[in-house]
Amino acid sequence: MKTLAIDSSLAAGSVAALADGQVAEQPLPVTGEHARLLAAALDAQARRLGWTTATAELIAVVRGPGSFTGLRVGVATAKAIAWATGGTLIGVSGFEVVARQSAGPDASLHDAVHVAYDAGRGDLFVATVTAAPDAPGGWRAGDPRLLAAAAWFAELPRGARVSGPALTTLADQLAARVDLSVVPREAWLPTASAAGALAIELAAAGRRDDPHGLVPDYLRPSYAHENEGRSSR
Repeated sequence: MKTLAIDSSLAAGSVAALADGQVAEQPLPVTGEHARLLAAALDAQARRLGWTTATAELIAVVRGPGSFTGLRVGVATAKAIAWATGGTLIGVSGFEVVARQSAGPDASLHDAVHVAYDAGRGDLFVATVTAAPDAPGGWRAGDPRLLAAAAWFAELPRGARVSGPALTTLADQLAARVDLSVVPREAWLPTASAAGALAIELAAAGRRDDPHGLVPDYLRPSYAHENEGRSSR
């Protein structure tokens, strides 16, 4: 299945094309450039595999969590391509993408991966993602929660397997919890290729998102929306 995949959830993301066991992937620069570069970057990766955006059959996008601007641009681009091509659209959870990357080929050996994203203001978006052989994609994320970083570390059990983008800013806390199992750093950030691989499995199981209904998972309102709420009181 000719698949295009987008991860624009963080400051630096990636795009990928996948087909017939081949993968072509390209990193993206900082968020401010995503809107300008996404479409061309996707087509360039598809052409590396011998096809074009116009012939894509599946379009995958990380729907969150992440930055407001990045998620908005990524989801909007994925929708536009799905509408133009008639391809299947699937939004995937960044938590599940990171868990799959963190477990690697031995997913069955790990009961859970505790994944954390930076939510700003000293908070984290966290979810426990468990191996679920019966679920499409092989992993099932629990309900995401917004927690202070200190509270998350306090509740992690000894030996917990931890991963996620937030770990890049939590060096001191990780050093204080030497009893945790920290996955290799290269697995902390979601990638478009991993998102595409997950979407292919979900599509095979019959999953399909309605372009009208797919929205980013921001998990908390933006600063602007919070300020609007305060000013209306």
